[in-house]
Amino acid sequence: MIDTLRQFIDFVIKAFALGLFASILLGWFEIPALRKLQRTLDAFYGVFLDPIRRYVRPVRFGASSPVGLDLAPLILLFLVWWLMHPFLMWVLN
Repeated sequence: MIDTLRQFIDFVIKAFALGLFASILLGWFEIPALRKLQRTLDAFYGVFLDPIRRYVRPVRFGASSPVGLDLAPLILLFLVWWLMHPFLMWVLN
């Protein structure tokens, strides 16, 4: 039973990380055929990213740069993949 739960949690965390990575890529490259998927992923991951974005502003490259690098997805990936995943696997051991 515990092994099945571990496998399920492992799958969910990997699917979450893969979806977040897909959301990041779709945000960088505007592909008209995938716009609906991009909006869906943005709505789902926005719930997790918005609290991080309140505290971590985008990093701007230069004083007059109109765009910045959003670090919130990277921080969320770090929290989920390198902190939460090992912790849950340790608890279920």
